[in-house]
Amino acid sequence: MKIICSWCRQAGTPELVGEKAPLDAARETHGICVVHRHDVEARWQASIHTVSRPGVSTGLYNSLFRWTGLLNLTKKMRS
Repeated sequence: MKIICSWCRQAGTPELVGEKAPLDAARETHGICVVHRHDVEARWQASIHTVSRPGVSTGLYNSLFRWTGLLNLTKKMRS
């Protein structure tokens, strides 16, 4: 089974990230390449530091709020 990066596919660049079992299967599954993973992480970190809530002195609240939002989104996508 081939692992492809959706971001690379959308950009029109080579998208194969790797393979996983069963190796003889012609199916595809999605992953993320190293370049796009770093890009997503950088945007994630930037969004954590730029958004603030009144009355909250640390970024902990923002981090937890965004993390739980992402978890809920992935649960919806898997359903």
